[in-house]
Amino acid sequence: MSSTLSGCRLFPLLDAKYRIPKKSQGFGEKRNSEKKLPRTPQFSGGKFSTSIKVSPDYLHSNSTSHTWAFSAVAELIDNAYDPDVNASELWIDKRDINGKVCLTFTDNGNGLVPEKLHKMLSFGYCEKVAVGKHQPIGHYGNGFKSGSMRLGKDAIVFSRKQDVMSVGLLSQTYLKAIKAETILVPILSWNLPDKSHRVTTESKHNLTAICNHSIFKTEKELLSELESLEKLGTGTRIIIYNLTKNENSNNLELDFLSDRLDIRNPETHLIDYSTINRAVHDKSPEYKVSLREYCSILYLKPRMKIVLRGKKVKTKMISKSLSETETDVYKPTWLNGIAVPIKFGFTSSKHPEDYGMMLYHKNRLIRAYDKVGYQKQPNELGVGVVGVAEATFLTPTHNKQDFSRDDKYNAFITNAGSKLNDYWNEKRGGSNASASSSTQKVVSPDWLWAQCDNCLKWRRLPTGFKQDDLPDKWYCHMNPDAAFNRCEVPEEPEDEDEALKGPTYKKTFKKQQMEQRQRIKSHERQQIQVKELQLSEKEKRLQRKEMEINQKQKSESYSPIVSKLRELEQKAAQQEKLIEALHRERNRQQAASRQMLDAAEKISLVNIGHSELLDKVARGGTSTSSTSRKNNSKKRKHSSDSICIKTEDGSVVEIIPNPDQVQEKPVVDLTKDSDNESETDAPTSPKKSKDDNPVSKPSTSQTSQGTEAADCEDKKPNIDELRKKIRQSKIYKEQGVQTEGPTETAEDKSYKERLKTFQKNVHELLHMIDPSKDWGGPEKIEEVIVLMMQHVDPSDEDGD
Repeated sequence: MSSTLSGCRLFPLLDAKYRIPKKSQGFGEKRNSEKKLPRTPQFSGGKFSTSIKVSPDYLHSNSTSHTWAFSAVAELIDNAYDPDVNASELWIDKRDINGKVCLTFTDNGNGLVPEKLHKMLSFGYCEKVAVGKHQPIGHYGNGFKSGSMRLGKDAIVFSRKQDVMSVGLLSQTYLKAIKAETILVPILSWNLPDKSHRVTTESKHNLTAICNHSIFKTEKELLSELESLEKLGTGTRIIIYNLTKNENSNNLELDFLSDRLDIRNPETHLIDYSTINRAVHDKSPEYKVSLREYCSILYLKPRMKIVLRGKKVKTKMISKSLSETETDVYKPTWLNGIAVPIKFGFTSSKHPEDYGMMLYHKNRLIRAYDKVGYQKQPNELGVGVVGVAEATFLTPTHNKQDFSRDDKYNAFITNAGSKLNDYWNEKRGGSNASASSSTQKVVSPDWLWAQCDNCLKWRRLPTGFKQDDLPDKWYCHMNPDAAFNRCEVPEEPEDEDEALKGPTYKKTFKKQQMEQRQRIKSHERQQIQVKELQLSEKEKRLQRKEMEINQKQKSESYSPIVSKLRELEQKAAQQEKLIEALHRERNRQQAASRQMLDAAEKISLVNIGHSELLDKVARGGTSTSSTSRKNNSKKRKHSSDSICIKTEDGSVVEIIPNPDQVQEKPVVDLTKDSDNESETDAPTSPKKSKDDNPVSKPSTSQTSQGTEAADCEDKKPNIDELRKKIRQSKIYKEQGVQTEGPTETAEDKSYKERLKTFQKNVHELLHMIDPSKDWGGPEKIEEVIVLMMQHVDPSDEDGD
């Protein structure tokens, strides 16, 4: 490089003329570090090309992507670790410069030329490439700007290479003071070894801007700071001042006073509700509040020594500091057969919350102690188990504190939780085991590993060594193992190829669980079959019972009808029996009537009332006289008809049926009142001819007793007179008055005896017809017969 000043003008940020696209050069091509930036914009067709402006306020808004101060510190550590710088040591310290509290980052890396320093202070430039297995962490070209502006308002960068020294200023205070409309970065360079630079108007302007708006007020102070890097040979120093203060107080966000060997962050959130709903401890996890603890786990396999406030950070190879370590394999289909090893073990940390999944990306910690599987449950399952995986197949966010929550991330976390559950089940006996025994004491790691301060290689120490026994500076020659006690000897192989073939332990518990589930399922199937049989039998019994109930309900619904039919059958049988008895009685009465009529023909009737009564009683029989039969057949159409009685329940009973008669039977309604019936039926009775009137046409010729008996038989008795005479005769009898009449002869006595016998027979007949009714004595049978005689069908011509 020439001895003249290179890049001493005030560079506008993101000038389109200064941007060098990534695709313009391959990653493996050698870059021309001698190329100078153009001093003035180039003409294009007679016109200036338009440059891109970035507002100074963007420096602050861009820094807000870091919600946690230590994530901004990690961005600056990553820049020193990346292969383009390749620093082996990094010093982080707090300094007071000209009355300002400053946070400094000094590395012994390759340093920066002015052109590269300008790209570092710009946005979007990232030309980092992998060197061997060393993968760069930076990807977006935004880490230094967002990280430094998160920690403070101003940052000045000193860088030294073998032949050039450079200074650049990125300051919000400077841009606000000059009221800049776009971001401007003053840069100065000095050639080595004579520390000369070409004095121009632009270099004077840049020097004035840096001295007037930074903590270094003269060029001598700037060169003195650059000379402090001379003992490193090459390297870079970043000084951040006007540090961020808490919003609620005037105190600095970072605590430099609580621990003189540490930098603490007391404002860290105590609870992370996005991970687990578990009981909260009095303080946050230690890595959240202690920068020393955070730096110790920042890299999966640390390759850089970090000195924090004068004391070396004891970095941990977290995957090799676990006890009961086992390896499982994650093989997603979308990785085309690539296997991702996941190491599980119990933590040896003293802090209660230091367990969960440790997810790294290109050796850099992204998610720390992420709770998965059993650990999300509000119990002791999975407590103390740490899983370590390098998830290079996932996409980290811009602040490198989380992964993009896409389908790949969700699938991996679910699978990692399942594998952590398997490990817990194998080591602690399933979901019913308690973790109290494992959390009450601190377990020792399976092997103790130490890092050489000279070659930075990791060596496994024999059994018996403890971490507390190791000195602050440990070298390979201190290793008791003679095979690995020299720095030129490579590190021990980690058997990663063996781990990629499959899990290093047999998941017997899972197999037992599967067998047990199968046994349970088979037992459940048997129980289900037994229950199905029982249910089928019960269903059959229920069906039979239902049929019985239905039949019973049907029978109960038919029972009134059946009982009614049975009652009707019984009534019909009783009526048949009664009809048979009436037939027999009628025949007997007919025979008795014929005998009485024969006797009446031979004697003369003295008492016309008795004769009429006898005629009415004996009318049911058939006259032995041919003349009487002929007259009876003419006067009474229904003399030989059967008598039907209508009872109170509405049924009609045939009392004395005549099997030879097929005409319509008259019905005697016993439910009607005799007097009312006689009154109502009288108008409807047909008019009797003069020949049928027994009063108007008395008998004049009595040539023989048979003719008179026939005439008397045909006469209708005067019921009122009969009733009146019978009452008078009873009254006379009770009073003992002798009624007028002829002297009783032997024939009269015989007639009375026969009449009494006939009354008795009629009384027995009526009692047989209705035994429940009180018919009175045989002597009162005339009144009963008279009442019955009044219930005559009015349709008959003779009123019979």
